[in-house]
Amino acid sequence: MNKLSQNERRAVILKLLSTHKQLSNLQLSNLLAVTTKTVRCDLVKLEEDALVKRIHGGVTLSAGLDITKYSFDAMLAELIQHHSLSSSVEIDSNQGKLKKMKHNVFVLGSFNVDIVANLARFPQPGETMHSSSSSIGAGGKGANQAYAAAKNGANITFMAKIGTDQFSQFARQHLSSTGIDNTIIIESSTSPTGTALIYVSEQAGENMIAVNEGANMTMTAEDIYSAKPHIINTELFLTQLETNFDAIKLAMEIAKEHGAKVILNPAPYHNRIPELLPLVDMLTPNETEASLMTGIEVTDLDSAKQAAIAINALGVTSVVITRGGDGVLLYENGQFTQVDALKSAVVDTTGAGDAFNGALVAELAKGKTLHQAAKYANAYASLAVERFGAANMPDASLVAARLNA
Repeated sequence: MNKLSQNERRAVILKLLSTHKQLSNLQLSNLLAVTTKTVRCDLVKLEEDALVKRIHGGVTLSAGLDITKYSFDAMLAELIQHHSLSSSVEIDSNQGKLKKMKHNVFVLGSFNVDIVANLARFPQPGETMHSSSSSIGAGGKGANQAYAAAKNGANITFMAKIGTDQFSQFARQHLSSTGIDNTIIIESSTSPTGTALIYVSEQAGENMIAVNEGANMTMTAEDIYSAKPHIINTELFLTQLETNFDAIKLAMEIAKEHGAKVILNPAPYHNRIPELLPLVDMLTPNETEASLMTGIEVTDLDSAKQAAIAINALGVTSVVITRGGDGVLLYENGQFTQVDALKSAVVDTTGAGDAFNGALVAELAKGKTLHQAAKYANAYASLAVERFGAANMPDASLVAARLNA
């Protein structure tokens, strides 16, 4: 048996308890091929998550725990076959105690396959144009934002749903290469992996995107409950709106209830957004989304300020409006702060907002103020638009030079 990660061991423990009801530490030690000290550490964490109850020399499931809410068969198969979950905690080898890793962020969102065509300009209706180049790559707002956050040093758990099709292995391979600490990948047997068709104008550096959400929209309450142990231990919870709305709302409720700071990137715009606002601590719309939310057409700094005030009045504590080439407007504690745009050689704006959101949450997780985090994220996004592809995230080491340029 290959050595299992901590999360893999815990999934095995829960699966065994669902069948055997009670196990001793020694039995688990022998089955998992680890020391009883390691088993005790695993059981401490599971008990903290209210999943088990430790007894003298062993463990049982917590009283009243609805084991059907946790898809352990699918989870265990995925863990063992793909090793898609890595540890979100670490063991202090000197003291044998569990301790949380820093910068703990949970990202719920989409994974899409991006099919990109680069054109001299956008075609007119009915016009056929030759593409100078085309490519197939990884995308999805959730995956992109989790990748960007991981690139900037945050400890990330990312959850998405994909299909069982020709793109599913592509999704796994991409996510395993991103440096994201934890990936919770659920498969739909009925819907395909999400796709996005993207036109990129070489003339303007702008993009047009059509998304088929596919499996992203089949996320269920059961799927969310299966990830609850991760959600309740997070410090920052980030999501967007390319996933099933009711699943998003449930995950936000769980995160909020357990003290996480909830950040919503309201993209793409959804007319049910007002239902989510009581759960949101920070909202990060672009100008279009801010306009749709408030009915105020955002065309300049003054109208952006009016929209920020209106969003704040809806119950959102911190408002971050991204304004493309005009920078970023922050509104918090009754105060406005403007973060100016940085000069960059724009080649592709696809994923710029995702780069910003990922870097923003990573900096907030490090304890930075909103202004500090937004300034950093603005610089990171300015580097992202100099690269082709939504998931082609720059290295964080480049940010300092951009800020000092």
